[in-house]
Amino acid sequence: MIKAAALFALLSQLSPAAAFTSAPTIASRIRATSNIPSSLGASAAFSNEDLETAFFSIDIEASGSIPKASFADALADLGVVIDGSAADALFDKYDADRGGSIDLDEFKQLMSDPAMSGIKPQRDVKFAMDLFKKYDEDGSGSIDKGEFRAVANEIQADARRRSLISVAAAAIGATIVADYSQEYQWAQKNFRSLYIEPLAEETQNKAFPTALLSGDLDLAIAKTLGARGFTPANTIFAHSVCSDEVNNKDEQLVALMVNRWQEGFSLGGLAGLPFAGKSGFRAFLHHVPDEGKLLVCFAPHVGIDAAGKVGALQRDGQTKVSKACGAAVGAYGVISSKGAATTKPSGGNDDTDLFDPQLNTIVNLLEPRLGGIEKAVDPISFVTYQMYAIVRDLIDECVEGTPDVWDFANEVSIIGGIMINRYKGGDFFQPLSFETRVKDGSSKGKVIDLYDEAFGNKPDLVGVLGSEEAVANLYDRSKRAKL
Repeated sequence: MIKAAALFALLSQLSPAAAFTSAPTIASRIRATSNIPSSLGASAAFSNEDLETAFFSIDIEASGSIPKASFADALADLGVVIDGSAADALFDKYDADRGGSIDLDEFKQLMSDPAMSGIKPQRDVKFAMDLFKKYDEDGSGSIDKGEFRAVANEIQADARRRSLISVAAAAIGATIVADYSQEYQWAQKNFRSLYIEPLAEETQNKAFPTALLSGDLDLAIAKTLGARGFTPANTIFAHSVCSDEVNNKDEQLVALMVNRWQEGFSLGGLAGLPFAGKSGFRAFLHHVPDEGKLLVCFAPHVGIDAAGKVGALQRDGQTKVSKACGAAVGAYGVISSKGAATTKPSGGNDDTDLFDPQLNTIVNLLEPRLGGIEKAVDPISFVTYQMYAIVRDLIDECVEGTPDVWDFANEVSIIGGIMINRYKGGDFFQPLSFETRVKDGSSKGKVIDLYDEAFGNKPDLVGVLGSEEAVANLYDRSKRAKL
């Protein structure tokens, strides 16, 4: 026999919707809400069916009653947390027959009490109870083998429908704005092969060989830093990424990390350079919790379009492909037009107005780093890696050029790489550095490399940059870029 509570647990395991997250316990399926006036009891807003749903969701033993010993826990499951003595008083008030337990009729009276205002049964609980009633044909309160066979058939048919819907939702969510829920991340990761752009995927695997989906990178960072004692309570997060709106979608890295660390200070301007400068970094530093930790994520960005072209991106609502990063591509175009580089990117150079001081700075910093670009397979990929090195150097300068950094923080963790924008399939991040600096009396602090722990081996970039010398220059931090 299958009781109602057991059926709900079964549905939680078998439903594709539940598969997106860990299977919930019965005790977590009643959600607190704030739309019921406190002067009214909960039952004033509930139908009789709603009240039965709420009762059976907390009747874990399917006994038809809630014993006094578990009453406080049952209230907590409904979102009402009160101390033991208050729970006992409430129980005694509504245990009309003094039977030592609250049955369904007594529960309905209980739900009219002001202490129970503001709660509402969740829809998935109601679905489970409705399904149970539908197949409990004899009204026995349990489902036998014959009745269960009908349940299984419905679950199987429903699973097929939901699977198709999930695939479609994941595909649509990758091309329009989706949220950064666990459901989205699960669907995005597991159904990518059904809707990705093959040429874009091929290019990404060659140019950015160990790139991670934004959600996977966020989790890797959190796991590594969590082991070091980083928490939202003691950590303040900053990001230095390009101000392009494509980098600020809900399901992408900046939003994920701001959500995880509960706030985010913006250091970045065009191409991800920390144009907030040392003054901006100092302001960020002054916001750190006492004896707390700083976390900085920096990255230039680059798009890959459906044809596999690096530096191009189809944006939401547009049919025409545009540049990404427009500032980096534009700066390279300016340099190319001066004869400072041997290869020009395809397309026009309509983003090269040097009236913009940020773009002028990017040009000046990028030009000295273009040696060897003629050996690279793709010039924009080469440019993007150089932009990473420029941003890295400027972040280093902010940290080490702020003499009182260790008066405010005891650890500074810095993650750097390249953000890869995709029209379909989700945005990625190619990690290139991850280190933490611990207060040790020096201006730089003790540097601990966390890259291997978080991401494994670094990518082999010889084929991308064209030579071992170019790779060595990329990681060389002896000649630091400065604003």
